[in-house]
Amino acid sequence: MVRSLICKFAGHSIDRQRVWHDGRNFRCKCQSCGKPMLRDRNGWREFDLDADVDVTRAPHPVTGEVA
Repeated sequence: MVRSLICKFAGHSIDRQRVWHDGRNFRCKCQSCGKPMLRDRNGWREFDLDADVDVTRAPHPVTGEVA
């Protein structure tokens, strides 16, 4: 809970060593709160399960997670 508050006020923390490409965008999880992140033309933002899910996106290469 505290970590999500930190992200809300200070922004999410991206570990650039753990970024992967899903065929459409670069993705990772926030180091602080663990939420899935997506990089679009405006920068990093939270992955939206309603708007961002697409069958052309490849799953994570190690864990197989889609979101």
